[in-house]
Amino acid sequence: MQVDMAVVSILAVVVVFVIGAFKKNPLHLGILGMLVAFLVGKAAGIADTTIMGFFPTTLFVRVFGIIFFFAIAQANGAIELLAKKMIAKFGANARLMPFVLFYVGVILGSIGINSLAGMAILGGIGVSLAAASGANPLLYGMAGGYGVACGCYSPINEYTANIISACETAELTPNLIGIYLFCLVAFSISFVVIYFCMGGFKVNRDGTAASSLDVLKDLPAFSRGQIISLLGIIAVIALVVIFGIDVGWAGICVAVVCILLGACKCGEAMSKVSLGSLMLICGMGTLINLVSELGGFEVMSSLLASIMSTHTVAPLMAITASILSLFTISRLVVITLIPTLPGILAAIPSASVGMAITATCAGAFASCIGPLSACGALVMSSLGQQYGEKEAQNYFTKQMVMGIVGMLVVAAVCWAGSYIGVFG
Repeated sequence: MQVDMAVVSILAVVVVFVIGAFKKNPLHLGILGMLVAFLVGKAAGIADTTIMGFFPTTLFVRVFGIIFFFAIAQANGAIELLAKKMIAKFGANARLMPFVLFYVGVILGSIGINSLAGMAILGGIGVSLAAASGANPLLYGMAGGYGVACGCYSPINEYTANIISACETAELTPNLIGIYLFCLVAFSISFVVIYFCMGGFKVNRDGTAASSLDVLKDLPAFSRGQIISLLGIIAVIALVVIFGIDVGWAGICVAVVCILLGACKCGEAMSKVSLGSLMLICGMGTLINLVSELGGFEVMSSLLASIMSTHTVAPLMAITASILSLFTISRLVVITLIPTLPGILAAIPSASVGMAITATCAGAFASCIGPLSACGALVMSSLGQQYGEKEAQNYFTKQMVMGIVGMLVVAAVCWAGSYIGVFG
């Protein structure tokens, strides 16, 4: 009996996802992806060197370059200090504090902060503010991180390198500005719903957050190195937006200049670059490229297209991406699902290409605050550090429900966008 290697390759991806749901170490999952790519490739009769050629070198350069640059601002404390100063300046009313945290997160993500770094910083600050003011710690912990997730769709954020590379694999052209603006609207609506579901309008004491802001008093001025790294963000934006330089090379160029100017020691910045994240992206990228070569995504596209219609492509892709994102890292969802779109769009030619791409991307972060996802786990970690592991576990179910709420609201916005014809 002849084995259909296209089907085998898709099943291999499913196996890796299942293991990923139980193994939280991203380095393990990335290496597993490479191992599975090798085994499936050999079973398909592909030479070792050809399998190595599936390694996503372009994606590696893009992601490493921008992560390395922002590692400088993270290592010298510029990002955390900037976040605290922004919150201290704009935070005043307890009812509005979650929105302050959310939009500070949007700003940080928009200027390029890595989703995990931003979630860790703002999640910790949010939980601390909640503890000081008697507010809902889960809402405060999720608010900033969900905002960072929204900001990650900015064209200069390293996350979009995954979107670009996945679209190149699928021979599609993404509208990064359009995706960013759509997600800004969709995630804002989603957070409003989460805010009311979590009772954010209920406040303790006199309805002010002044006491909670005491933890942000007497903040120091930015140091010379921190100022250099913050100015570097402007330089990266200029190189990408004005001069059209690839975001990875822009990050490397500006990072080198910042280090030479004394913004940070190179070793300190390198220590902040997550090898696990790079291996996850590139290891799984190798497997995804192999699956594409074997025709696995054509099989997956046929299955998805069989349950879709013109106006359900967007919401169903968003829901599919969100369900996967509940158990794994969002970027992995993007590089896996976007290659299925050409087959779906060929089967349903009346569906909007731009909306399908945008919905898939939006769904990948819509449920990221769930406790089993990489980002949501950081919120749970912040709760554990503040209240203890036993108390933090009491928020598990609520956090999972909020991840599902985020998924459904963003999917609904995608459905509305497909009817309105946001992307034509």
